[in-house]
Amino acid sequence: MAKLQLENKELKSQVLELQRMTGNIAEKMDDYEGRLRRNNIRITGVPEKAEGPAVDLFVEDLVTKRLGAGGLSRYFSVERAHRVPGGRPRPGAPPRTIIARIFNFRDRDVILQEARKNPPVKIDNATISFFPDFTLRIQAQRREFLAVKKRMRCRGLKYSMLFPSRLRVAVNNKTFFFDTPEEAWDWLDEREGQETEREDRSKIKRQPGPDRLNPTPVKRVTLEPSTVPPGFPDPPDTIQEERLDWFDGVG
Repeated sequence: MAKLQLENKELKSQVLELQRMTGNIAEKMDDYEGRLRRNNIRITGVPEKAEGPAVDLFVEDLVTKRLGAGGLSRYFSVERAHRVPGGRPRPGAPPRTIIARIFNFRDRDVILQEARKNPPVKIDNATISFFPDFTLRIQAQRREFLAVKKRMRCRGLKYSMLFPSRLRVAVNNKTFFFDTPEEAWDWLDEREGQETEREDRSKIKRQPGPDRLNPTPVKRVTLEPSTVPPGFPDPPDTIQEERLDWFDGVG
């Protein structure tokens, strides 16, 4: 009996050590993947087939002519570009995201900055948006803030996302930082003198889909229309609101 207890204790210790090692390896792999993506941008909203046979040349034309990005270096070029893997979406479904690798990292930052400052690019009445290319782990962490960011937009609050997944809000010349959606919800509730039910804080959820790299539609979260400031755009209905969210900062 004593021998069995000793063996179980040793096995438990080995499992804990393996869990620790696996966690460290996962963190290193995520960091490595993130560094590989540093020169990438994600372009959403481009209608299917609009890019033609040469996606890299299409992205270069999109950036220099349609976006009108100034401050690009003389070495600006797109190394390669492609749609995310998977078959073409069904009629009425959002087009697949284009991932483009920019040769110069500084040019990548210029593109994202210009996309935030300039009016949205339009192609066939479709709104084109530009975003950094984060790892799936960071994408999932940022998606958790969708519902609270939607509420902030309806209140006319200006915010941005800091790398990797930290929410910054500027109100009355004061800046607030939130590491979790719960912190942001609590701050909003205290500011507005109300209490949001826990289940209402997670109405926007990730839905299963064939393409994990593409946003998928979810149910609409209803907010009070009276809280939307005059001239402020209506909140989008799906997770794709990230494409229209000009308050989201880079890295």
